[in-house]
Amino acid sequence: MATILYRLRCRLRSRWKTTFGLAAVVAIAGGVVLTLVAGAARTLSAPDRYSSWRGDRYDAMIEQDHGPPRTAELEALPAVAAIESATFVFGSLTRHTDDEPVEVLVFAGTQTAFGTRLVEGREPDPSAPGEFVATRSFLDGTRSSLGDQFTLATIAQGQADERGFDVTEPEGPSLTAALVGVIDGPSELQEGYPLALFPSTLLGLGDVGISATISVVSVASGATVTDLRAELDGLPDGDTFGIDQMEWVPSEVSAAVTTQGQGLAILAAIVGAATIVVVGQLLSRQVRLTEAQRLALGSIGMTRNQVVADPLLGASVPVALGVVGAVALALIASDRFPAGFAGRVEPHPGWRFEPLVHGPGAVVLAVLLLAWVLTALAVGDRLRHRLLAPGLVDVLAHRMGPAQASTALRFAFSRHPRDTSGPRGPVVGMVAVIGVLVGALTFGASLGRLVDDPARWGNNFDLGLGAGGGALPAEVVQLLETDPDVAALALFGTIFVSVGSDSFDVTGVQPVLGSITPDVLAGRLPQGDDEIVLGRVAARRLGIGPGDDVEIVGAAGSRTLHVSGLAVLPGVEGADGVGEGGLVTFAGLRRIDPSAALTAAGITLRPDAPPDTAARISASTGMGLGQFDRPGVILNLARVRSIPFVVAVTLAALALLSLAHQLILSVQRRRRDFAILRALGGDTRWVTGVVHWQATLFTMIVLALATPLGIFAGLVVYRAYVDQIGVRNTVTLPIGMLGITVLGLLLLANVVAALNALRARRVSPADALAGE
Repeated sequence: MATILYRLRCRLRSRWKTTFGLAAVVAIAGGVVLTLVAGAARTLSAPDRYSSWRGDRYDAMIEQDHGPPRTAELEALPAVAAIESATFVFGSLTRHTDDEPVEVLVFAGTQTAFGTRLVEGREPDPSAPGEFVATRSFLDGTRSSLGDQFTLATIAQGQADERGFDVTEPEGPSLTAALVGVIDGPSELQEGYPLALFPSTLLGLGDVGISATISVVSVASGATVTDLRAELDGLPDGDTFGIDQMEWVPSEVSAAVTTQGQGLAILAAIVGAATIVVVGQLLSRQVRLTEAQRLALGSIGMTRNQVVADPLLGASVPVALGVVGAVALALIASDRFPAGFAGRVEPHPGWRFEPLVHGPGAVVLAVLLLAWVLTALAVGDRLRHRLLAPGLVDVLAHRMGPAQASTALRFAFSRHPRDTSGPRGPVVGMVAVIGVLVGALTFGASLGRLVDDPARWGNNFDLGLGAGGGALPAEVVQLLETDPDVAALALFGTIFVSVGSDSFDVTGVQPVLGSITPDVLAGRLPQGDDEIVLGRVAARRLGIGPGDDVEIVGAAGSRTLHVSGLAVLPGVEGADGVGEGGLVTFAGLRRIDPSAALTAAGITLRPDAPPDTAARISASTGMGLGQFDRPGVILNLARVRSIPFVVAVTLAALALLSLAHQLILSVQRRRRDFAILRALGGDTRWVTGVVHWQATLFTMIVLALATPLGIFAGLVVYRAYVDQIGVRNTVTLPIGMLGITVLGLLLLANVVAALNALRARRVSPADALAGE
């Protein structure tokens, strides 16, 4: 033991620069891994921590789907201890300096009903109906600040009931509005729309058009949510009230945050594995003993186990120092998480110590690095006397034309008798890292195309038009059908049905012009009024598929429909679309609900339609025109679409580190061979050519092996992932990004080769041979 410790002290004194350099590499790479793991843990726990921070004062949420708010009536119920409400108002806000209304949803009530909190300014004065607070997205979208003045114009109730927002002259009260506060919270993420909240006294100004009212309720002591439901049913028109458990973080937002956390966890796992491979290889190359060193240590009495322990202890010092630095870096970077939209769900922004990650997690990282080094040393020990027999490398080198390339191929892919390890390990490690890099690029490019292309998630038409739930006027349909720039037109209606204990939206479609059909994944589209196609997710949840029958319950009672296929369904008029719901003919929709109406239209324009066609159609129909809202699952994917590219960039940095180290070490260990070549007449230019050929051939062969494997892996993983969502699983190959990656690695490899060649030219053959 004393001999080993003495060797360790000698190593630290003689190679302290290398030791601290390796420690810095471990600290940086390990810091990235621990930061990602801690970020994933913090992100995944954010919804629960936010709910705990807000407390459990409110137990239930009640939604009144229409009519004047009945808050006082609800407050009088025995099961209600406290209640806060907000009512949707048919109104618009316009800046005093502008004629166009800003994008915002207007409510009247208290912001507690949304689960938000005041983050800036103050609450509106209840006696001042013109004061309001707004979400941060409203301020960002309108570039507003506290104290700014707006005009609130409201639509009369009769106008709202008949036309919704599609009115030209609002007849409700109008008043000057002042922004006095900013609210924020997880609920703002649920729909992504800016909110403006006025005092409830706004509703007493006159004929103000309103719609749904949401209320959060604290249940009285001794009562339950079930008791509250029974009391609601006892009220007049009690069926207009829906009730659910109170969620400070809505389930859709929680799912989105969880998706981001899971993405970070996957990123951390990939980067962690790559770090173990790359940094482990780097450490093992630096501490591995040569045969001469083994003999010398054996001659002074060290046993075989001690000879193995010597380099392992040499690696433990930079690993220990590096892991301490990694923990420090991870703590400093902890305030970056949760990142993006998920930051609104974090109750305590700033630095955060994650006990399991920054403690045991750091120890696990150190143990895995040392385990890799030990394995590499053990394998190298078994192979150290085995020379490579003439094989593929010699055959290829013999047939290569340029002598420089032939020599470089042997240097890059054959093991010299005095080398402590062969090229197989570095090649396999580089292929694995670059393969995952290419797979991440393939996955990321396909995911980005999915998010940006509505046709891949069901909306395979250019424009959507809806009436906010009301039937499309016949004159609007006539205008669309006869418009010369409309190539295809289909009308849609949506209802809500029950299937056993489950429920989902069913959309009816009526083709009018051309062809607008969803992508069929299996089977065929419905042809009769007793057939239905399902989204893949809904079919999986219900345990049925093409050829089966499904019993659904709608307004007309129970109906049995034959499942004719699976498809990627459009999301129209509030339907989830994508993998959810079902699609029937319009006659089939009327069979389920005789009152169902065609409330939306999908429009495909001619390829050569003028750029202003959408604006012209909107003006002629008097209705808004554009893409329907993206489904929640696509919004969640959009929020994590950058993660595959973060994986790719991180792996590119690790691959470059491994490649540079391998090339530098290879030239150092081949210095005797370069000296012999120069002694035989090779000039410095010729030697430089060999070094560059070696770097180029090594990189090209690794890329040739890794690229197809990475593309295949990315394709398989992406298709398996999106099949769970129910969207079209077409893969997009990132040709441009792959080309940049290949050229970039080749360029950087030759930059390293240029530095290696400079060092090789500076060493005289006599000195190099004398050193042997």
